[in-house]
Amino acid sequence: MRLLSNKLYTHKQLSATSWEVTLAEETHPVFKAHFEGNPLLPAFLQIDIFGELIDKKLLSIEKSKFKQPILPNDKIIYTILKVVENSYKIEILKNDISTTEFTVSYQ
Repeated sequence: MRLLSNKLYTHKQLSATSWEVTLAEETHPVFKAHFEGNPLLPAFLQIDIFGELIDKKLLSIEKSKFKQPILPNDKIIYTILKVVENSYKIEILKNDISTTEFTVSYQ
């Protein structure tokens, strides 16, 4: 079920392992709530968006590293770096710079 994609972001699939995601403006409720005066995409939503892109339910977060903020109106690229069974290693790029890396398991 795609709850976030309704208004928080739009996306297009670039390849079998990558997606371009464009985030909503800062008037979106997510950005109003997190953080007032300094909006950014919460870490848990970065992971939830990937689950929606591949249409799977999250089982566990094995590792995560959030290096740079992701802001309203940003265009980001989700790339699958490695898949082992139901475990995915993901990197998010913004302007060709790594902002986030995480390893998660889905069912």
